[in-house]
Amino acid sequence: MRRRQNSWNTSAPFRCEWAPSRWLSGAIILLGMLGAIAALNCDLEPPHAGPLALAALLWAAGLVWREQRRPTKILLIPQAPSPARLDGLVLDTLQLQERGPLAVLRWQAGKQRGALLFWPDTLPRACRRELRLAVRDHTISRNAETVAP
Repeated sequence: MRRRQNSWNTSAPFRCEWAPSRWLSGAIILLGMLGAIAALNCDLEPPHAGPLALAALLWAAGLVWREQRRPTKILLIPQAPSPARLDGLVLDTLQLQERGPLAVLRWQAGKQRGALLFWPDTLPRACRRELRLAVRDHTISRNAETVAP
């Protein structure tokens, strides 16, 4: 008779390295170029439209530069009783929102709040599913009562 292997009743910890997205940088550059084109094609006089177009391009370049200089972050979501950590900082709450191909992980640690935006180039589909399951299991387990009232 065939024996089945016992499956684990606990999940493995989720570990992920967040890094700035190249897709986001590309979208910012595209919006800056479209803003410059819009400034040049509107009814502004050329002495005003040129500097406005240049300002749109410089603003986009500054945003891309700032975004790409953001440091990578290590996210660790262990099994239920242990708290989640972001670069060693203990997180009190985690909330995952998925909007199409984007995943937004909102967190709170004491009075600090923040969010990590995962684009498809920074979090593949399989890791995205693991993140969804880890956040759900971690949230349910941390909020559930361990003893009946």
